Amino acid sequence: MFAWRMPAVVGLALAVAGAAAAQAPEEAKKDEKRVLIVGKWYPSMEAGLGITQSSYSDNWAGGDKGSIVWAAIANGALENQLHTKVNWNNTLKLAYGQTHQQSAMADGSRRWDRPDKSTDLVDLESMARFTLGGFVDPFASVRFESQFQDASDPDGRVLALNPLKFKESAGIARKFIDREEESLLSRLGFAFRQTARKLYENPAPDDVTTTETTNDGGLEWVTDYKKKILENRVAWTSKLTLYQPVFYSGKDELEDLLPSDLETAGLDSDLADFSTALDVDFENLFSSQITKLLSVNLYTRWVYDKYDNSILPILGEDGALENGAVLRQAVRKSGQFKQTLSVGLTYRFF
Repeated sequence: MFAWRMPAVVGLALAVAGAAAAQAPEEAKKDEKRVLIVGKWYPSMEAGLGITQSSYSDNWAGGDKGSIVWAAIANGALENQLHTKVNWNNTLKLAYGQTHQQSAMADGSRRWDRPDKSTDLVDLESMARFTLGGFVDPFASVRFESQFQDASDPDGRVLALNPLKFKESAGIARKFIDREEESLLSRLGFAFRQTARKLYENPAPDDVTTTETTNDGGLEWVTDYKKKILENRVAWTSKLTLYQPVFYSGKDELEDLLPSDLETAGLDSDLADFSTALDVDFENLFSSQITKLLSVNLYTRWVYDKYDNSILPILGEDGALENGAVLRQAVRKSGQFKQTLSVGLTYRFF
C-alpha cells in the first residue's frame, strides 16, 4: 500500500513547489519581494475554540446520543532579521480537544462517559538561517514535540507531556519564493533526534513510572510553503518532511530479539530494519476568516512512520520478551491519516 502512497505524496509536494516557482512574470510583479527591517520583530498569533453540542432526554425516540466535541488551537510565529546575514524564525502550534459522549443505560437513562481525547499537539521549532547572499544559505534549527496528555495506557492512567521529542538539524536552505502573500523554503541537512518516554512499571493502580531514552540521526529534507488562495480569502500552509535515519540507538536491542519471541508476539523477523526506514510527514492547513471572530479551519496530516523509535523491547529475567503487545502498536506498515475540520471563534492577536 505504501508503494503507491509515497510517490503520490512526494509528487504532490514537488508539483506544488514547481507550480509556485513557475508563476507568470506578470503575476510575480504584482506581489513584490518581502523585505524585512533588520532588528524588527514580526509576530503573528491566533487562537481559536470550536464547540459542537447536542443532548437528548431519557425518553427521546430514535436512539440518538448526546455529545460535546470541543477543540482549542493556537498557531504563532515570530521572525526577526537579526542582522543582514542572520534570520531567526520561530513557529508554535498547540492543539487540544475532547469528545464527550452519552451512553444509554439498561433502564433507558443516559449518562455521560469519560471524555476521550480527540486532538493533542505541542510543536515548537526555532531556526536560524544565515542569509549570506549565495545560492543556498546555511541553517541550524531545534524542534520540540510532545502532547499535553498521553492517554495510551489501557488502564486509563494519564501522563502529562509524554513522550518528549527533541530534534537538532543543520545544513543548507534556499528560499525559492519570498513575497508577502507567498513563500517557499526548502532545506536539506543532517538531524539528530532524542526521545524520552515515561512507562508505567506495574499494572494499575500503581502509578510508578520509569523513563526510557532513545536517539537516532539521519538525513532530513523539509519544505515549507505558504500562500493566500481563492482571491486571498484562504491561507494555505503546507509542510513536507522526509527523514531517513542512518543509525538508531535501540537497533541492537531489536536485533537481539529471538525469532521465537518475534513469532510469538506476532512481529516481523526483520523488525530491527523498520527502525531505519524512511519517515514521511505531510501537513496542510487551510484557514479562512469569515468574520473578525468566526473562522473555518481544515487540517490534514499524513504520516508514515514504520516503527516508533521511542519504544524499546523489555526482557524479563528469563530473557523472554515482556512487551510484545506494545511493540506491535509501535509498528505501522501503512500511512496514518488525520483530518480535522473546525468552525468556531478565532482571534488574531497580531
